Amino acid sequence: MMMAQSYKLIVALLAAFACYCDCAVPDKAVSVVGARKLATAHDCNGAIAFSALGAQPKAVGSKSKLAFRNVLADKGVGWSKDSGEFTCFCPGLYQFSFAGSGTPATRLSLKKKLSTSKEWTTIVSTGPGGGANFAITDMDIGDQAAVWLEAGELFPDVKTSSFSLFRLAKK
Repeated sequence: MMMAQSYKLIVALLAAFACYCDCAVPDKAVSVVGARKLATAHDCNGAIAFSALGAQPKAVGSKSKLAFRNVLADKGVGWSKDSGEFTCFCPGLYQFSFAGSGTPATRLSLKKKLSTSKEWTTIVSTGPGGGANFAITDMDIGDQAAVWLEAGELFPDVKTSSFSLFRLAKK
C-alpha cells in the first residue's frame, strides 16, 4: 500500500515538474531576429501588396515620415502602418504609389533607404499643394521605402492621403 502511494506521488511530482518547466513543450517557431521579421520562402511565393489611407506625420513639423490610420489591404510581409515603412524581405520589382493633399506648401516624397545605408534618398515627389505620384523600383532584402511629408501640412480627412505597393516581379 505504501509503495503504491509513493509511486502515485512520484508520478504526480514528475507530471507537475514537466508542466511547470514546460520541458515537454517545444519553443514556438518564430521568424523574428531582433525586431526584424524574416520572410520564409512561402511568404515570398504569394502576392505582396498593401494599400493604406489617412497619413499622419510621425513628428511635428516638416521632414517627417508618414504613418497611416486605415489599412485597406495588407498581403505578404514587410508593411507597417504604424511606422509607415515598407521593409523588403522578398526581393523584386515593386510599384509604389502615393497621394496626399494639404496646404499650398504641402509636398510629399517617396523615399528609399538601401539596406547598406542610413540615408533616405528621394525617388519621386509631388508638387506644391500635394498631389499623387508613383514609381517602379528594384528592392533588395533589407531595403526600406516610406512616404515623407517634406513641407506644409496634410488635410486631416482620412480619404485625402494614401500609400500603396504591389510587387510586380520576383528577383
